[in-house]
Amino acid sequence: MPGDTEGYKPGPLGARETRPTGSLRRLLPLTRSYRFRFAAAALCSLGVLTAQVAQPEVVKRFIDEVLEAQMRERLLPYAFASLGLGLLWTSFAFTRRHISGRIALGLEYDLRNRVYAHLQSLSVDFHDGWQSGELVSRAVSDISRIRRYVGFGLVFLFQMGMQIALVLFQLIRIDPGLTLVAVAFSSPVIFVSYRFSRLYHQISRQSQDEQGDLTTIVEESATGVRVIKAFGRMPQRSALYRKTAEKLYQTNLRGVDARKRLWTLDILLLGLSVVGILLYGGIRVVDGALSIGALTEFVLYQQMLVWPIRETGWIIAMGQEASAGSDRVFELLDTPPDIADAPGAIALQTCQGEIRFEDVWFKYPGSDAWILRGIDFEIRPDETLALVGVTGCGKTTIATLLSRFYDPTSGRVTLDGKDLQEITVESLRSYSTVAFEDPILFSVSIRENVLMGKPDATDAEVWKALRDAQADEFVRELPWGLDTRVGEQGYSLSGGQRQRVALARAIIGEPRILVLDNPLSSVDVHTEAKIEAALHETLVRSTALLIAHRPSTLLLADRVVLLHEGSVRATGTHHDLLESDALYRHVLAADKEGPERELEEVRT
Repeated sequence: MPGDTEGYKPGPLGARETRPTGSLRRLLPLTRSYRFRFAAAALCSLGVLTAQVAQPEVVKRFIDEVLEAQMRERLLPYAFASLGLGLLWTSFAFTRRHISGRIALGLEYDLRNRVYAHLQSLSVDFHDGWQSGELVSRAVSDISRIRRYVGFGLVFLFQMGMQIALVLFQLIRIDPGLTLVAVAFSSPVIFVSYRFSRLYHQISRQSQDEQGDLTTIVEESATGVRVIKAFGRMPQRSALYRKTAEKLYQTNLRGVDARKRLWTLDILLLGLSVVGILLYGGIRVVDGALSIGALTEFVLYQQMLVWPIRETGWIIAMGQEASAGSDRVFELLDTPPDIADAPGAIALQTCQGEIRFEDVWFKYPGSDAWILRGIDFEIRPDETLALVGVTGCGKTTIATLLSRFYDPTSGRVTLDGKDLQEITVESLRSYSTVAFEDPILFSVSIRENVLMGKPDATDAEVWKALRDAQADEFVRELPWGLDTRVGEQGYSLSGGQRQRVALARAIIGEPRILVLDNPLSSVDVHTEAKIEAALHETLVRSTALLIAHRPSTLLLADRVVLLHEGSVRATGTHHDLLESDALYRHVLAADKEGPERELEEVRT
């Protein structure tokens, strides 16, 4: 058998076991809606078996009653009987394949929707810890393996089991002693198949994990092609791809080797069983204990065991691939969302927009470093509050807590006096929206990207949002205007254009709470001034949290909170802080000597 795989630790986090977990049984609840189709497929399988099992009996009687008796007038009836059984067999097999195919595709559809919905419910922290290619592999390839097994493997497994039982009954009926000879040569297949199943599960799991790694490399190379080309790292990425593909190739070769050995041994044992049957059966015929027709019938029945036994390896391989895929899928489904509705959480019916951070401390999961330390501030309804500080002081972390991508480690964030954890996530996010510094656009049209902020918006509203974000002019110049597709992550647009489309997406719904995380960092100062002028109208109707570095953008804020090393250092208007706080001046300083001088003032 192939080499040992016990030391392999699969999965993106490198800490998952490879032994079977029986997760295929957990698919049973999903099959309940298909139970009548399963029953119909089982009946069709029984119909196929009935036709198959009847054929050898027809052949036996044909030999004993027609050929040996040389009765020409009975040739045609037996020929029609055989034809009828063949047509019956074909009809049942066709219907079974149709039904089982619909079951498999329906189950695949249901499982894909369930996995996708669960992935959407999982926290940002979960997605930060997993490779996107690994998630794609589990949501696509692994579910396809499950579909193949449910649609074909299980059906054939049922038919094989019934076929073996019926054929054994017929063999014992014809000649018990000859049956013992056939079983003696076939029994070792069971032991070999058991060992094969345990090994092949490990190989299948390793192969599927490595396929996820390969998918990640392809995805990252596609999305990061500009960086790869800019730094001339094509050879290194190609080498990494080849190395990962080689690992997958070697793992799959071990699977091929395991299947090869199993199938070779199966065929050898079956060939030996035919030799034993002919020798012992021939003696029985010569002694007059068995007719030629009966021996022929026995051999035909024995050959009906060849397909189930020979395909045992294929069914086991398919089952182990599906089992490993099911393990990987349920690893996702068993991961509970970190951010979920608490028992008794309420849905917001109205939102005034009063926000408070009350002694908020925060560190990212798995880290011992405190990012926020005792944060206290409030944002009054319809007020715009800006956060300012050096890189790493916790500005974006505060924005993520307000959007409830994370929960505070201690302390609380409230909206209209209610802890965010006491509000349903869906209702909270229905009143708030975010424009990120690094905008993510989807590979759809400009219109569809903007409509994510308000799905029922009219074209007039879309154009107004684009105009406020100073994006309408360049959109009109695109080949198909609003219907122009922006490509993967919007990379067919410039950085500034992407930011403006993302800003339009954020403001089109006139959200009650608006979080702007440095949304104009890639926009030139002239365009920024126009956008800021248009934003005034939006901000007066929203409670806004603004993260910015440019003084012109900070003028949009009613108040400014200065952060330093995860704590609030000062609060006031932009002009007050500019006059009173050296660190604030340092953060905003543009020349080289100025920051050094101001930083020295801070230290002293």
